[in-house]
Amino acid sequence: MSYSKITISGKICTGKSTLIGRLQKILGWPIIHSGSIFRDIAKKKKLDLLSAEEQNSQITRKVDDTVKKAMGKPGNLLVDAWLGGILAIDIPDVLTVLLTAESKTRYERFAKREQISIAKAREQVMERDKSWLEKVSVIYGRNDFFKPSHYKLILDTTRMSPEMMADCIIQKIRK
Repeated sequence: MSYSKITISGKICTGKSTLIGRLQKILGWPIIHSGSIFRDIAKKKKLDLLSAEEQNSQITRKVDDTVKKAMGKPGNLLVDAWLGGILAIDIPDVLTVLLTAESKTRYERFAKREQISIAKAREQVMERDKSWLEKVSVIYGRNDFFKPSHYKLILDTTRMSPEMMADCIIQKIRK
């Protein structure tokens, strides 16, 4: 299978942004971040980012439609989106990658990034995971977003460097 697009999905602090950045340096492909699309929509609608809920049904669907449309166009593309793997299910030239990591590792990464305690990071990561899954499950009427069978490659990033992750993906797209 020849892949011209790669979508990186996974929960918070599994290494999505780090990996996308590494792949961009290696491949030189353009990147689309669902979070950036959300922020652009919120800005156009004059929504306060701190009070606007990312998982508002209308905005979520608009963001996801934009991502899916971009994946359907010809050319190379890197996609950073929690739902990227689900959105790409029917698009054959997309390598869908799911990143996972042990919870403890995710909490440590979040604590370091946000400069907070591990206990506070654990609380916030668990709340964000729960809140996101509940909201998006209602929006789409499903909760299988991280089901392994939806992905062509699954990487546990707990003990992997960004270079190791990128190497796995490069090997897969060059087969």
